[in-house]
Amino acid sequence: MDNEAHSWELIYRLTSTYDRAVPHEDTEDLHRLFQENGVRRILDLGCGDGRHLHFFSGLGYQISGLDYAPSALYLAGEWLTGENLSAELVCADMTGIPWRDEQFDAVISCLVINHNPVERIRRTIEEIYRVLKSGGWLFVVVSTCKPIGPMRYHSGIEIEPDTIVLTEGREKGVPHHFFTTLELIEMFSRFTFIDFHWDSRSRACLLSRKR
Repeated sequence: MDNEAHSWELIYRLTSTYDRAVPHEDTEDLHRLFQENGVRRILDLGCGDGRHLHFFSGLGYQISGLDYAPSALYLAGEWLTGENLSAELVCADMTGIPWRDEQFDAVISCLVINHNPVERIRRTIEEIYRVLKSGGWLFVVVSTCKPIGPMRYHSGIEIEPDTIVLTEGREKGVPHHFFTTLELIEMFSRFTFIDFHWDSRSRACLLSRKR
């Protein structure tokens, strides 16, 4: 287990996330979109302790969750089982998604891929592209530094431009990359952009499809 994975494991050993019961504000719109387009199988990349697994499983989707913190998956599984819901849970690194090519109708990833240096982010995006079916949907939420303005934590070490590893607080040891708009456009250039907006907390939300 690398340092970042170990940091997340420690986080989930202590407690579940504060917003666990609240899916991202765009999930109801995603559900309507998925219904209209015949989406059945979804991958939640970096599922944590299960807020989106719970939401989409409750609506009848076939959903898989990937995370590399075993304690997060344990919490997710316990929650789902307690409410007679189900999801496929896999402990793995997002830079090597352990499914065959073109397995999913949609991939969602909320505030996950930005917790990496740029090289790992690029590898993750390539893996997302690989496991999506042709025409499959991708919804990602990431932290940004523009155009809203610089978003910085009070304590951290910059390991590369716009990537900070926190040195204190709940996410101590976890890298945070802050995207520019142009960087997002470039990194996801293999996808067809459908929508791009900022949510109520000034995080970038990108909806796209695999060409």
